[in-house]
Amino acid sequence: MTYCKPGDLAVVVEAYNACNIGTIVHVIGLYTGQSDLCAPKGDVIWEAQASHPLTYDYSGVLRRRRIGPVPDSQLRPIRGAPQAKTVKEPNDLVTT
Repeated sequence: MTYCKPGDLAVVVEAYNACNIGTIVHVIGLYTGQSDLCAPKGDVIWEAQASHPLTYDYSGVLRRRRIGPVPDSQLRPIRGAPQAKTVKEPNDLVTT
């Protein structure tokens, strides 16, 4: 089970670099690159676009990127309440 799906807006709730916590991201899809992220084994890694650059640690070198990998376990989707279904009322009967 994953928390997010492609197209979701989500908030980063946990991160190796604490400055990333609270960042709003748009989940683009599955990350297909290689990654050395700190994530639980078997965790889904999403490619996400951030509202401001995320900080990544590459072998001790900090880099900031707006699009990059984020583990699903570190995200929580932002979803509103389900939309109420519109109930169509039958047209008033007109008798002549």
